[in-house]
Amino acid sequence: MNAFARCTDVTTRCAFCGKSLPIANGQVQPWRAPNGQFFCDEFCADDAEEIRFQRHGLARRRAHDRIPLDSVR
Repeated sequence: MNAFARCTDVTTRCAFCGKSLPIANGQVQPWRAPNGQFFCDEFCADDAEEIRFQRHGLARRRAHDRIPLDSVR
């Protein structure tokens, strides 16, 4: 298997669950997220977005929690 074949395989798999992307009339019909990733359906796209949001939201909350309330006033 050459490097080009591995690169094309990435675009035929869901970025979230790894399943093959749906094919209709001989063409790949993925669900494309705004960030350019391909998903097998809108549910995988939503789940991936939710995980990304939780990771980034949790980091911001932890940084915010470190500020003592007395220094805010």
